[in-house]
Amino acid sequence: MKRAERHISMRLMVKVAAGLALAVIAGCGGSGTVGGPGRAASAAAVHRLPTVAASPLKGNGELAFIARGKLFLSGGPTKGSRHVPLPGIPYAPAWSANDRWLAVEVSSPPPPGQPYLYGTLPARIWLVNAAGTAARPLTPKSWQVSGFAWAPHEGVLAVAAYLPRATQDRSDLAATVALTGRTRVLVRGGYVTGPAWSPDGRRIAVGLGAFTGGRWRSELDVVSAAGGSPTVVTATTGNVLDLAGWWPDGNGLLYWFDFQGSGSIAADGLPLDRVALAAPRPRTLVKTMLVHWPWLAFSPRGSSLAAVSGGDRVIWSGRKHITLCGPGGTCTSVAQPAGVVSADPSWSPGGTAVAFARLSASGPFGPDGHADFSRYWITRWEATSEIWIVSADGSGARPLAAAGRGAVDPVWGSGGSLLFVRHDSLWLLPASAATATRLTSALGALSGGPYYLSYYGYVPYPQFFAWTLARPQGQ
Repeated sequence: MKRAERHISMRLMVKVAAGLALAVIAGCGGSGTVGGPGRAASAAAVHRLPTVAASPLKGNGELAFIARGKLFLSGGPTKGSRHVPLPGIPYAPAWSANDRWLAVEVSSPPPPGQPYLYGTLPARIWLVNAAGTAARPLTPKSWQVSGFAWAPHEGVLAVAAYLPRATQDRSDLAATVALTGRTRVLVRGGYVTGPAWSPDGRRIAVGLGAFTGGRWRSELDVVSAAGGSPTVVTATTGNVLDLAGWWPDGNGLLYWFDFQGSGSIAADGLPLDRVALAAPRPRTLVKTMLVHWPWLAFSPRGSSLAAVSGGDRVIWSGRKHITLCGPGGTCTSVAQPAGVVSADPSWSPGGTAVAFARLSASGPFGPDGHADFSRYWITRWEATSEIWIVSADGSGARPLAAAGRGAVDPVWGSGGSLLFVRHDSLWLLPASAATATRLTSALGALSGGPYYLSYYGYVPYPQFFAWTLARPQGQ
């Protein structure tokens, strides 16, 4: 497979790109405006969001969301809902550990008539303050960002990006870069997956690959955030190791084993493997799963994870179901009846339960069904969804009627409230509440406007919002 072909296919699923560079950008923590003296006020004008009541969160943290190609903040210091203008289309917002800063990818709009290219185009990271009154670019124009992650305990970003090659023999980089301009190279490689911070915030894991001599050479590395020589955890020749993250206790890594680096094979699912740092003997946890970051969720306590098992790139095919893996790596499938699929896991604050979505896999969405991936059919399929709750041991699965029909992508907040998507909008179900409250106008993920994000029926709604009360899913 050519590098360009892999870039397009995998970028949509796992947000990695051929020829990436990894960097850590430090110094985002302090006080004051993001834009610096004399430029903050003009960097991000404030507009009230139409069709949404002021302060709909009512004390349930702060919400950043993208609606029809525009970034909005709601709750917290914004005192209502505000529009933060950006010079492009935002994607994948994420809050810093102290909730003071929001990082967001911003890319140019796709060419007219080609909305499916959204998510594959070069992007920069912009930084926005919590009040939504200041914003500025964080990464240089020469970096084409494909993904990033905040450090778990401070205002530091690990950024994956690739640099356009000036010469054929130029190596891509992994570096630490401070806002003062100081740069420290971490690793070099032609293809990078990740990055992922260790739970203690001291180390960064990354997948490195190179295509030479007609085949791939790939490895998983761990490097100190302060720099130094990387440690190779495991390696393979002829295949690609796509980093999925750290095991929750920090003693091992998770990755997808991509046979021969084939985007076609990966599209129908890859095995999820675990490798310990101390005894690097890889072990398969999930036989096959689609490579979507939100389909991995780590328990806030202990060392457990939830994953969506089942192959087939078509979202309602492949008997997709929830698999729960305990501290020892023993995994249990959550029982489900025929004619349904399950997805979108999220752990409760105490780690005692998992919320997930259960949708139809019968009738027009069954093996002999006629549904396609148009806006009409995806909307109709999402309307079949219900939120379910299951105990951490896989028992006692039950529907959550209060969320309402059509709810997908649940995210549990630290206080027990539940955020989810329903009918293309974000809704909040406060802890112990009987009904949910609509928070936003239509997100427009399937509008056909600035983007059309549907990959064989999969819509990456979690990349459209960030909530300060939620722990990051997957990466």
